[in-house]
Amino acid sequence: MEPKEINLKLKTGENIYAWHLSPHPSPLAVICLCHGWGEHSLRYKHWADNFAANGFGFFAWDHYGHGQSEGKQGHINEYGVFMEEIHLAMEKATMLFPNSPIVLYGHSMGGNIAINFALREFSPMSLLIATSPWLKLTKNSSGVMNLLVSFLNLVVPSLQIKAPVKAEDISHDPEIIESYRNDPLNHGKITPRLMHEMNMASQFAINNIERLKEPFLLIHGISDPITRYEESYKLSQRAPHCSFIPFKDMYHELHNETINKEVFRIINEWIRGNIET
Repeated sequence: MEPKEINLKLKTGENIYAWHLSPHPSPLAVICLCHGWGEHSLRYKHWADNFAANGFGFFAWDHYGHGQSEGKQGHINEYGVFMEEIHLAMEKATMLFPNSPIVLYGHSMGGNIAINFALREFSPMSLLIATSPWLKLTKNSSGVMNLLVSFLNLVVPSLQIKAPVKAEDISHDPEIIESYRNDPLNHGKITPRLMHEMNMASQFAINNIERLKEPFLLIHGISDPITRYEESYKLSQRAPHCSFIPFKDMYHELHNETINKEVFRIINEWIRGNIET
């Protein structure tokens, strides 16, 4: 199924690239997807096809400074732009599919964004899903590094830095690794401002997770070398209405891992079991 491409317009006038697909006008639910740092939403086209084959609609977009959206790569002026993106996406999804519940689904950086949106904003969303959320990174999360990020955020907030993420850390599948390396829409850039804002948002999510109202599915690979599995586990112990699913030996992108069919089965069944009828 070919996606229908559209643009969402931020208050600044800048364009956010978005797309959607659905098997019919009234899907069981609409998945609104927040992708991770340094990648883009079309990497989830196969995942969208799985949802469509099971009766769901899918709405995705490239974050500001990512993929085909406008903005300096790997940079934001403030975290609020991510909240604005989701509001625009949900408004459009609700317009396209007015009778379908909204499921907000975020991966990695997108998991951080989705959790924060659920905690901070009023919205029509019914369910929340996060996979491998950026709460703390396995590397560069020491107190000294955080102080350095804070200093750079003050003096050179938009300086693009090459982040130390390796393609082989995302999956055990060699084809996925090669595709990630060769994808021209991926970038390995991050600025002190984006890093600082993500650190602040991570702490907000950790400190306020007890306020979460929506049913929450949280999934993380135990051997994830990018975002800390332990932080997801600790968050799950304090989050209301949370179903936590760990995957032994798995890396960062569970939707692209060798067990992705099992991951999809769990997500599919969980959504169906939690949709209000």
